[in-house]
Amino acid sequence: MNRIKGLGLALATAVGLFGAAAEAATPEEQIDAILNLPVTQGDDLEMRLREPGDFAVTDLDGNGRIELLFLQETQRGVPEEAEQTEIENVRSAWKHIASVPVSRKLYAYEISVNGKRLDPVSIVFTDNEIDPNLRHVKDAYRDARRNITYYGASTLLRIGDAGYRVACQYVSLQNGALQIQTIASEFGNYGIYSEQGAPEAVFDHAEDRYGNNLSQAAFGSAASDYAAGCEERFRVHMQWYPVQELRESKLQENGMRTLLLDSWQGFSLTPQTP
Repeated sequence: MNRIKGLGLALATAVGLFGAAAEAATPEEQIDAILNLPVTQGDDLEMRLREPGDFAVTDLDGNGRIELLFLQETQRGVPEEAEQTEIENVRSAWKHIASVPVSRKLYAYEISVNGKRLDPVSIVFTDNEIDPNLRHVKDAYRDARRNITYYGASTLLRIGDAGYRVACQYVSLQNGALQIQTIASEFGNYGIYSEQGAPEAVFDHAEDRYGNNLSQAAFGSAASDYAAGCEERFRVHMQWYPVQELRESKLQENGMRTLLLDSWQGFSLTPQTP
């Protein structure tokens, strides 16, 4: 079977860095180990590396073992009549609508305890089946008693030709699985106004995770209401890069290591006052 080096590099300095516990290794050493892992042509990780999308390096559960996240999105074109219109502002508005994803897929991997594997992380949907847009994570809170950190995500999807859905979600990494909770959703449509040259989001309705109707104001406060009373709050930053940049970095000496390390260094949780 044809085998290639993990992420395209062989870094001899990573050999023997890991003992029984990966927690003893630094993030830099873990990145070196990832770059040395053998990847079989056509396996899950190799597919993530050759498909379009974005990636980020994180430690969502704070256990000292880094994760490698991949986010892929699918767009759809505009209706035929929209392509044929001669009104430039309308065409521009539809072009913007076409950029809104119709689907999104999240993949996650975490360094194993012994540092010898990059294990796939399962995705568990506890409320509704919509992959979160972790590029739009700004806030998090921690349940100190259970030692679980929840990341708030705002996930936008295009529905039909001009409809949309915004899902207010919380994501947590628990026992090697990403738990996805959709706590509220807003639904509406994009209105096309030629004099503005951009689509305007027109609210239709919102609902909580149980299907109960919410006002637009109640939807807007759903995230803060859900996190009310939490022990610790954080401002979150994740450093995402196109996977294409990761592939292209193979042409530079230590290029992939530099890019992965930069993504890791861009991951931060800054304490906030509740």
